[in-house]
Amino acid sequence: MTKKNRKNQRNRFEKLRKPGDRVAEEGDLKPDDIIIPIMGQTGAGKSTFVNNVLKLGSLDKVAPTSDGFKSCTEQLAHYVMPLQKEWADRYSITDTRRLVLVDTPGFDDTNVSDSEILRRIAVWLAASYNSDTKVAGIVYIHPIYPNRMTRNDCSNVKVFRRICGDAGLSKVVLATTRWDICPPETGAKREKELIENFWTNLLGNPETGKGKAKMMRLRTNDDSASALDIVLEILGMVEAAELDSGILSLQEQLMAKGKKFQQTDAAVELRKKLLDLLKESGSASSASRRERLRSLMQQVGELKIPLGARIKAMLGMVGVQS
Repeated sequence: MTKKNRKNQRNRFEKLRKPGDRVAEEGDLKPDDIIIPIMGQTGAGKSTFVNNVLKLGSLDKVAPTSDGFKSCTEQLAHYVMPLQKEWADRYSITDTRRLVLVDTPGFDDTNVSDSEILRRIAVWLAASYNSDTKVAGIVYIHPIYPNRMTRNDCSNVKVFRRICGDAGLSKVVLATTRWDICPPETGAKREKELIENFWTNLLGNPETGKGKAKMMRLRTNDDSASALDIVLEILGMVEAAELDSGILSLQEQLMAKGKKFQQTDAAVELRKKLLDLLKESGSASSASRRERLRSLMQQVGELKIPLGARIKAMLGMVGVQS
């Protein structure tokens, strides 16, 4: 990469970043780090998954968790642990490498807007791109019980898919949680619904799964063994050299193609979700409803593609380096 391109990427990153954003600063990450973002809806158990993996490395540092559906993760946080020797030996990976688990906030957060959450995710991924590190795998966590998939859940999955891009789906593990409190018949039925109705575009061919996401279970809430199974699955991807580039679509569009944040596929998909929510909201009959409408309108405005960028796109200049 030339000095000019490096400078352009740094300028793009600084335009996206805001004071208070948590990112991997220069020198925090190593090029051979095994980066694993943990994503999913608010309250699904992302931080619990991180802690279950950290326990395996006997680390004292833990990610804060909550007992209910209210989010306790509003900023991204990454946790670094040495790659355990037995894991490395199993997959012929150098045991000097490190695991970096990235705990992310979920959409539909109680305190932070969806547009701001997506921006924060974009900032962290852009920073890791600048550090020349590659994403090894992504864990998307979804509770199998008690609630069924909602329209909002489906919209969030679409945004997640745009973050990864079709090429990035081979790095994804879809992990279902709360099996310990779910009646067996209900769990089996809902898992079938996810495969056949809601996650079809993520999973692809259920027999081969080639080039698409994989589906696994986290059997209990406090289950390091199931968490390890998922980590080992991702290490197997690393060994099998399935990570052609390790670059997610959101990273590529922001940093390599020079798109504005609002122009990325993920931001466009999120704006569609917010517009649908606005249409469904109807009139503001109460103070809380008016505040909800105001928030949705503000987010839609934040994700509107700037006029200059729209003109460039019309002229076929989206990828022009600036």
